Amino acid sequence: MFSFKSIVFTILFLLPIVLNVVYLIHRRMTQKRYTNKVQKPGMFVTFFKRVMIAVTIICALFSVLGSLINELEMAIVFAVVMLICLLITVGIQRKYDITYQETDEYFILTVKGNEYKVFYDDIAHWQWGTGEIFVQEKGWEEGQYTAVSCILFRPEILITRIAEMTFAGKFKRVDGVYPDESVYPNDSTREKELIRMMKKQRYYYLIEDKVNDGR
Repeated sequence: MFSFKSIVFTILFLLPIVLNVVYLIHRRMTQKRYTNKVQKPGMFVTFFKRVMIAVTIICALFSVLGSLINELEMAIVFAVVMLICLLITVGIQRKYDITYQETDEYFILTVKGNEYKVFYDDIAHWQWGTGEIFVQEKGWEEGQYTAVSCILFRPEILITRIAEMTFAGKFKRVDGVYPDESVYPNDSTREKELIRMMKKQRYYYLIEDKVNDGR
């Protein structure tokens, strides 16, 4: 009825169309950044997960079709691809089972059902990592932090409050964090470090006016 090659070529032809349709649907569903101020992983993560779900369904259908037309090779190939896509989808769902919500007084980070609520005024130390900002609350043990992704979310209020408290001199430089003074010389209040990291992570616009006004 259908040869294996003809089916593969048909898939290669239809797949871009399907992906474009999924993208358009996803774009319409994600026009707003926030839902009731609760932020979820960004557009790319959600889009990729939905693409994997769509590919999994398509592969399952073609695997069943291969069984019906006695194309064993076709059925096996699509079954394997379906399994791989299913595992990737489950992995993405588990890894990015996370939400972020912030108010003027605190933020709430929910990771796999575990909720972490931190008040800005209780933050005793901050450290900027690769795409994440780590905050330590008063009374926490050394090395105990809550990490908020600056890529998946837009923690603008958190970063703004940290900047305000840094400029107010609340966060003194911790000895031993850097090997020598050449990294951030004469920066006991960590203002230079903060400005540099905000520029690097593209959040400098939050404080640009204050810095230009003579901060």
